[in-house]
Amino acid sequence: MMTSNPRDHDSSPAASGSAEADARAAGIRLADTAREADTAAWLEQFTIELRLLDVPGDAIGDAVASAREFLADSGARADESFGSPKSYAAELDLPTVPLSQGSKGDLLLNSGIGAIGLVTLAQAVLPLAGGDDLLVVKVWMLFSLAGMILALALVPRLIPVLVRARPARVWLIALGLMIVGGGPFALIVWQGQAVLFNVPALPIAIGAGILLIAPPIWNEVHHTLRPDPIVEPGAEPDPRPSLKVRLSIITINWMLVFYGAISVVLTFALYPGK
Repeated sequence: MMTSNPRDHDSSPAASGSAEADARAAGIRLADTAREADTAAWLEQFTIELRLLDVPGDAIGDAVASAREFLADSGARADESFGSPKSYAAELDLPTVPLSQGSKGDLLLNSGIGAIGLVTLAQAVLPLAGGDDLLVVKVWMLFSLAGMILALALVPRLIPVLVRARPARVWLIALGLMIVGGGPFALIVWQGQAVLFNVPALPIAIGAGILLIAPPIWNEVHHTLRPDPIVEPGAEPDPRPSLKVRLSIITINWMLVFYGAISVVLTFALYPGK
């Protein structure tokens, strides 16, 4: 006959109390883990909002550290203490990067001008490589140029929306842009090869080259591209960026010029009949 140990089914008050304490401790740990995850997500979004407001890196580091310290000491949830990251970032009214030092708008405008110059240069160089002095302007060329100018105007407004949007919304925005652009694209396919007029190719190529090379020169003179790391309170940023950072800035700034120069050389070297 099998016997059982009384301790196998201990239902004493002490055992029940111990089980309840373990359950409460587990619940507290889960709650703390969830709160820490929510805090990390809130602080990440808060950092993004401050970047979108052109707040310098040292001020961002100070604001994020202050919020993190308060939440750690109080044990409160970030959204309950501060509200949404967007509204709290605006309420702080932190100093922003001076306009003389450049901003997101400057970078986008310069990049857009350089891209327009690159595309126009590619079209103007083709007839020159073939020995023709005239550039045949077709419908699709003007539509492409108009589309790039429109994108240049819309991108500064779209970037904050895309940065704040969740992945599902990003796909919806991309789908909407494709639908809106479907009409002009269909017109390009239908009548895109229709010739509108001819213009001298060489002046167009020179003008496009100026548009291509002017933005990086502007960036160099006005230091538009510069590292702005987020610095924690009490820490000192590196007095000089590392070689890797400097090379990255040079590459980003002159990338379109490098690509344009290589494209022009290859067009003349590999043009059919040469």
